[in-house]
Amino acid sequence: MSESKSARQAEKRITELSGATREFARQGADFAKDVSDRTKATAEETNKAAGEAYATFASGAVEFHRQWIEMIRANSNATLDFVHQVLGVKSPSAFVELSAEHARKQAEAFAEQARQLTGMAQKLTTDMAAPMQAGMKNVFNKAA
Repeated sequence: MSESKSARQAEKRITELSGATREFARQGADFAKDVSDRTKATAEETNKAAGEAYATFASGAVEFHRQWIEMIRANSNATLDFVHQVLGVKSPSAFVELSAEHARKQAEAFAEQARQLTGMAQKLTTDMAAPMQAGMKNVFNKAA
């Protein structure tokens, strides 16, 4: 009888250990699922932010290039107008005066165009970074 009591106690301990092992495995699986879910959510947030940043860049780049082409057109027209005026010059002093005036106007135009393009590039960079910053802030807030 004592052997059967010992066997039952051993069987009871094995059952208790099996239950503890199962509980430990279940906790591990729950933890792994939680980490997987958080990783998936983080990836989705990052993907969304990257998509928004790309869309902002694409529309901003189109506008930047449109403006740049318009500036090229204006500069080309100014050069053609200057050449047309040069053809009508009657004296060297008139040529020098016309050339100096054209150079001054073009320098002013180039400076203004550079300011405009720089402003557009800075705005595009800021606008493009905003979705990424918001997305990363969201990710870090969820992780905390």
